[in-house]
Amino acid sequence: MRIAFFRKILSPIFLVLLAFLASGVAAWAADSKVKPKDDDPPMSFILVRSAGCQENCTEWISAEGRITSDTPARLKKMLKTLGNRKPPVVLLSQGGDVDASLQMGRMIRKAGLETAVGATRLKDCPTAEPRCKAGIARKGASEGQAFSWGAYCVSACPFMMAGGTVRSASQWSVLGVHQITTIQRSVQVTYEIQYKMVNGKKKEVSRKEVKRRLRNEGESTKLSKKARAKLNAYFTEMGVDLGIMDFVSSADPKNLRVLSVVEALKIGLLTDMLASYETPGMLLCTEKDGIDVRCHRRGLPPPPPAAPEAAPASATIEPAGEAVSTVTAAQGG
Repeated sequence: MRIAFFRKILSPIFLVLLAFLASGVAAWAADSKVKPKDDDPPMSFILVRSAGCQENCTEWISAEGRITSDTPARLKKMLKTLGNRKPPVVLLSQGGDVDASLQMGRMIRKAGLETAVGATRLKDCPTAEPRCKAGIARKGASEGQAFSWGAYCVSACPFMMAGGTVRSASQWSVLGVHQITTIQRSVQVTYEIQYKMVNGKKKEVSRKEVKRRLRNEGESTKLSKKARAKLNAYFTEMGVDLGIMDFVSSADPKNLRVLSVVEALKIGLLTDMLASYETPGMLLCTEKDGIDVRCHRRGLPPPPPAAPEAAPASATIEPAGEAVSTVTAAQGG
């Protein structure tokens, strides 16, 4: 719909106020019920190395906070400072903008970086504020520790994590997904346009936005064919089985489908499980690395116990069931 207003002035130039409705998907979010609190800051990136380490130190990029449309620009800025270094990205996030998550996943893959679920506490920072400003180095890497206990990567965060060349987490961290919420906005925009007459015809010479007004807004959890195809293409590109979409669709935005390590390994969202003595931020060990190198070994969960060769005739064998864990996330303020 378009509404145009014309006003004639003394010269052969016309001033036009053009107002129209711009309808489109302004936000593609996966963070409805697990929405961060209003004061939860956007994701920021800090280069960290192991506290107290003198040489051959473990380094990682601490990526924590809400994913917004501006987050990829921050990650790009961080990547430019790395040079030839390839520290893993340690994620702690309640999700956010899906498009931004996919963009950063591709950036991480292009840079050849690993990803892991984990939290970071900088040196001399209190427990209540583990990444305090005082702990952030003005130049170079900050000192700190990475840990798995209580760490989480949920909603749109696993999409970003999928970009890692190696993707690891421990049994003490949480991976979770749920349905994606598409926000449809209709906006009326008014422009001031100047024309001039050239050979009897109007020619636009300038356009300036005068005001913008939201007309209506709606939400939907139904994925369009185009959106589903976009996600399928992304996960295929990252080597993640499309079975992840079954988990995404299994929990409405008010809930969270928590993935066990076994499930995440099965669909390729994770490629490794960290052992109890390994921490996020450690790179995957290579064949040349000795036992003195701080890296994580390629570990998988122990295989299930072998079935007995034969059961007594009188015995009753119960089939093994798979436990599915679905939890409701706390409402953000």
